[in-house]
Amino acid sequence: MKIIGLLPVKNEAWVLPHALRSLTAFCDVVIVADQNSDDGSREICRTFPNVVVVESAESRTCTRARWQLLDAARGYDGCNLLWSTDADELVSPPAAKRFLDQRRAELTPGTVVECRYVHLWGGFDRYRVFSVNYAPRWKALAFVDDRRMDWNRANLLSLHEPRVPIDGASATIQADVAVLHLQWLLPNRTQSRQAWYRCREWLDGRDAAGINERYQGTLPAPRARTAPAPAEWLRDLTFPDLSVDREESWTDRDLLRWFAERTPQHFEPLEIWHVARLREEFVRAAGRRPRPDRSYRPAWPARAQSVERRIAAGARRRLGF
Repeated sequence: MKIIGLLPVKNEAWVLPHALRSLTAFCDVVIVADQNSDDGSREICRTFPNVVVVESAESRTCTRARWQLLDAARGYDGCNLLWSTDADELVSPPAAKRFLDQRRAELTPGTVVECRYVHLWGGFDRYRVFSVNYAPRWKALAFVDDRRMDWNRANLLSLHEPRVPIDGASATIQADVAVLHLQWLLPNRTQSRQAWYRCREWLDGRDAAGINERYQGTLPAPRARTAPAPAEWLRDLTFPDLSVDREESWTDRDLLRWFAERTPQHFEPLEIWHVARLREEFVRAAGRRPRPDRSYRPAWPARAQSVERRIAAGARRRLGF
């Protein structure tokens, strides 16, 4: 059984050397599906001898890029463990190797592997806690390919399919491995990407209130609670320079192109105007501030009750109840 890393990439040069250094330390081969990167990502990939680059003639959604990666992985014989990751996710190689050594007998065809998914927050040594959306949770990130499991590929517009196929799984096991998500260490890029998701779904014909409700958890959280990251999560990892957050990203360029094609007013119902550059473009074009659709929010009495419940729950946690 080979360990094959699967990695979709679009302009990830800021973090790619660190991700590939982590993956190649415990994977036999890493397959990268590059989506027309123009920042040197492909050149970085080629400096790693056990990385294979599969180039796309078009810029695919992440979901469709994962379909491409699964097809490429099946070019290798056998029922291999496919480790599906993103460039802004790092895993300590010693932790991954320990899991593989200790539980290899359980890695039978059709087995899905869940890892502890952790959002670093405020620094490389801290992570988000006490959050519905971003506290550590178990997430299916790998599976032993039985060469039959697959996604529903009729869903061409989906942006958020499960990381690996799970229908038809024979078993699910939990690995004592923390996968560290770096996205929230780049607040500007993160909010630009979340705005990109909202606009992409709006262009695909989904309703604004539903989109805004789906992504409400991604709005800035300046008072988020964090805890120190255990040393074993960080062992043998290197980390990127976060100054890239001050640079323009591909999602910035896409958003401004969509504004030029459709006008900023076309996107007014979306809750994206906390992003300063987008708000400025709207005000310049419309001569007023945007009014997003917030009809998904409950009326004020219900919001007050929700706040009260969260405060009470927090008090119970602190008191050990």
